[in-house]
Amino acid sequence: MNRLKNRMILGAGAALITALALAGCGRPGGGPGGRPAAEGSQELQPLAVEALTVTRGELVRNIEAAGIVSGINEAYVVSETQGIIQSVDFELGDRIPAGQVLVKVDDTIPRLNMEQAREQYEIAKLDLEATERLFDEGSASKAELARARSAVNGSQARYQSALKTYQDCTIRAPIGGYVAGKESGITLGNYLSPGQRVARLVDISSLRAEVAVGESQVGLLAEGAPATVLIPAASRQRVFEAAVSAVSAGSDPSTGSYAVVVTWSNPVGGSVKSGMSATVSIETQAQEPVILIPSAAVVEQGGQSYVFTAEAGRAAQKPVQIGRRIGNIAEVLEGLEEGETLIISGLTALRRGAPVQPSLIGDSGSWQ
Repeated sequence: MNRLKNRMILGAGAALITALALAGCGRPGGGPGGRPAAEGSQELQPLAVEALTVTRGELVRNIEAAGIVSGINEAYVVSETQGIIQSVDFELGDRIPAGQVLVKVDDTIPRLNMEQAREQYEIAKLDLEATERLFDEGSASKAELARARSAVNGSQARYQSALKTYQDCTIRAPIGGYVAGKESGITLGNYLSPGQRVARLVDISSLRAEVAVGESQVGLLAEGAPATVLIPAASRQRVFEAAVSAVSAGSDPSTGSYAVVVTWSNPVGGSVKSGMSATVSIETQAQEPVILIPSAAVVEQGGQSYVFTAEAGRAAQKPVQIGRRIGNIAEVLEGLEEGETLIISGLTALRRGAPVQPSLIGDSGSWQ
């Protein structure tokens, strides 16, 4: 039994020695058939990257914002009288001129009151003329003349009030335009009360849109600045030429934004409706050129901002100080000079000193 164990141990040892000998022969330099190890490391292939020439430009050339289209004039027609509606002379969507009759209510009592007040006014004027003649002849005192003049003034005020009440029984359009809203209670035979809304009129011969901009943008805008407006629901891809007509002097307390109004003439008529959504692009005022780069070219590490540039075929990592950011563009305050080659692609694979093969695709100052 012990002999058998000894033979097994000897056999295993021989097999192990043979395996080690074979392995030694297969290693470089490990035996007569091996090859010596290569000395040094193989040079890395340059990484193909896209790059921009660093230049100056205006940080904000256009400001874009969304707004709602409205007519240049819009008015809610509200009743100033009361009575039974005798006629309704408009419908939703009608185009009407300024002054057209919209609604008439029963004016019987207001008309009688107006006529009575007018007669009293005429009588008061006759009394004044007579008193003035008597005063000139010395037959009337100054007090009598003053009372006669006061009576004329009082009767005239009552007549004007009664006349307005009578005229208010006929409700007219204060502006020309389209009927954008008609109240459900405005029907023949209904009772109309003071303060009740009758209709909403919009004048779309010209249009306006109000947009909100931030505090970093409002200082770049001025009244009269050119703008363009796109209304997808009404004009597909047609762009309307517009201009800034007003810039808010203060912010909205609830949002902190500033209101800017643009206006333009309406060349397409009724296809544009008040309330449609619009995209507004406004040209900014001229600014001092600054060094600009794409925000995506900035790498943040440990609270410091870096960019990669190509120098003599290798990547250089440079710390930079970033200023304002608008959209996908950033202002560089320190760390870059005009004319340098800024790498904008493959940033995650770059290391300082790595070989690169940059392909220039434009200038950073005009990059969008």
